[in-house]
Amino acid sequence: MNYMVRSLAPFALALDFLVEEYAAGNGQYPPRKRRRKHTIYVCTIEKGLGLVNSLIENQRLHEVGMVVVDELHLLGEDGGRGATLEGLLTKIMYTGNNPHIIGMSATIGNLNEIAKFLNAEIYTKDFRPVELKEYVKCEDDIWLVDLEQEEILTDLKKIAYAYSQEALRLDPDKLGGLVMDVVPQDSCLIFCPSRKNCENVSILLTKVLFKSLHNHKKKEKDILIRALKTEGALCEILELTIKFGVAYHHSGLMAEERKLLEEAFRSGTLSVICCTSTLAAGVNLPARRVILRRPYVGNQFLNLSRYKQMIGRAGRAGMKDVGESILICRTNEIPKVKELLTSNMDDCISTLHVEEDRGINNLILSSILLNLATTRSELHKIAGTTLLGIQQKRLNINTNNITDKTITKLIKTRVIKVKQVTNHSEINPNLTVLIQSQDNLKTAQETPRPRKKIVKLNRTTKLEVCKLGRAAMKGCVDLNRAHMLYRDLKSAQNQLVLLDCLHLLYLVTPYDVVDLVKPSGNVYCDVVCNLSPVQMETARVLGINETVATKLRAGVMPKNVDSNVVNRFYLTLMLNELWNQQTVHIVSTKYQVNRGIVQNLMNASASFASSVERFCAELDEFWAFRDLLHSFSKRLSHCCSVELEPLIELPSVKIGRARQLFNAGYKTLQSVALGQPMEMCDKIENLPMRVASQIVAAAKLLLLEKVENLRDEAEDVLDGIDISNFR
Repeated sequence: MNYMVRSLAPFALALDFLVEEYAAGNGQYPPRKRRRKHTIYVCTIEKGLGLVNSLIENQRLHEVGMVVVDELHLLGEDGGRGATLEGLLTKIMYTGNNPHIIGMSATIGNLNEIAKFLNAEIYTKDFRPVELKEYVKCEDDIWLVDLEQEEILTDLKKIAYAYSQEALRLDPDKLGGLVMDVVPQDSCLIFCPSRKNCENVSILLTKVLFKSLHNHKKKEKDILIRALKTEGALCEILELTIKFGVAYHHSGLMAEERKLLEEAFRSGTLSVICCTSTLAAGVNLPARRVILRRPYVGNQFLNLSRYKQMIGRAGRAGMKDVGESILICRTNEIPKVKELLTSNMDDCISTLHVEEDRGINNLILSSILLNLATTRSELHKIAGTTLLGIQQKRLNINTNNITDKTITKLIKTRVIKVKQVTNHSEINPNLTVLIQSQDNLKTAQETPRPRKKIVKLNRTTKLEVCKLGRAAMKGCVDLNRAHMLYRDLKSAQNQLVLLDCLHLLYLVTPYDVVDLVKPSGNVYCDVVCNLSPVQMETARVLGINETVATKLRAGVMPKNVDSNVVNRFYLTLMLNELWNQQTVHIVSTKYQVNRGIVQNLMNASASFASSVERFCAELDEFWAFRDLLHSFSKRLSHCCSVELEPLIELPSVKIGRARQLFNAGYKTLQSVALGQPMEMCDKIENLPMRVASQIVAAAKLLLLEKVENLRDEAEDVLDGIDISNFR
């Protein structure tokens, strides 16, 4: 995301447009309306949904001329992202504003179905700027893959690297030999099944690669190690492997560390990166040779889409005429590997009805809220235009039935309600919803009496979103999370602790990160027992005290405290340390969580804080929270000192790089914008010229954006006013 924003900055300056990032805590809903310049919005899928919703609500979607979806195969991804993307695209097309939609992917099997969903023309091309040769290796045999032949594994050759008995024991697959074929003159990516395997393989390579690699670009490697140390305590594994030009790369690293390693790989300082499959989908990092350590991702056998994404990194335009991929497997895996190589590309299958909260629930709620579809008939129609609607026969489902079931559930949970009920004589056919509600009527004993209420809807009965549903949609909060958030805010109203920020941090600790971290009882007890008296007030309000902490140390979950509260507060304690400017490395070590998760927690909390603020803005009862949380999102995005905050606005500049810029004399956006890239590289270690140029361009673009904001604001104020009347 940051890389894309940074890369676009020079083009924006040259072609006179703006670039705005919608990720984590960044992005304004609705976006500022520009009077002079066009804008490219670079968005995550989730932030893109919020952006599109805000434009539709304000009848401004016509301002969007083009929507580009990279990695369009994400439509079929589970976990909610595919359903979110499907709902986003459905609403864009259903409005009738007809922006030009361009979807890009190299790994979609059912192109015709996707084209029908998008009402699109298909453009396919097999051209690669660099030829790719695919190989399969098993023990000492290596075959060239030729899909034109009946026997696809052809041209058998024997691997004959000069290995000692000790080296062979350590490296039976002879990875070291495969790597030494190309390094250090060229580069190599090794895809591993797991994060731990990435680290183990990088350590293995230091034991079997030639010691002479130490001397290759030694000065640049030393600079890289020092640059990594500015981000915090350098991992011992990286400090060892970088000397050989080798590094590991996975989500356990901080974003700053990954960027430094990527830059070093592009510049040739690093020759080998051992990575997980996520690098294939998210980072533009080509190499001469790509090695697949095993035909697995985690414990799942590879599918063709994943395989193609990984081997697609082989080949660097302008440097070599050919790229190579080598898939390593065992003898008993060869039949499955052949089946993989000859299989069809995986289809994108809708999960709209499976991932309900981020799928069909969200589509129906937002369609009603945005007045795209407010009756059963209209909701049936919009559901029918989804990818799910296209695939309903294939999936043996009926979108009308799914829509009716969703409407029923949303009415029963009081998220939507009937706006206007027609006479019973007009109802044909019916959707009958039976609601059990707590009536105000009381018995003789003054006890509330449950009553059953029957709501009947015909196809033209108008529906509207209740306050909670509206708040959930505006805040981009899943429905099940919205109910939990409402209860937490309601509870906090009675006993909100404002002696410090800990209680507010708890309220913006995202629910969906809780399951990623298992609290350490020993750490939990030590931290809670050392909280200040002020902070202990918040812990006690949540039901956590010294007794609870002692039980957690003993491995016992207290019965009188909700386990979700206990686990969530553990994350809040981590956030509190970050808020008070402890480094990610220190927090990671103290709480026994890898630093990638700690940074993800910080970013997710910044995004959730923004969501909670918008959620509260829709509910008058929570007006105080809206104002209290207004500045939380931006600060949570970086948790840095005040003097570094202007520099943190730059894309891809995090605390470490911001501190380097500040110490080099670049203390404001203006000073960065006026800087010369070559001079900046001289002052800052391990800063490639290309990156320095992008940082300077990004600073200029941000300043131009601020100028445009002020101009537009002034013109908004003066719109329709004759200034001469004030003179």
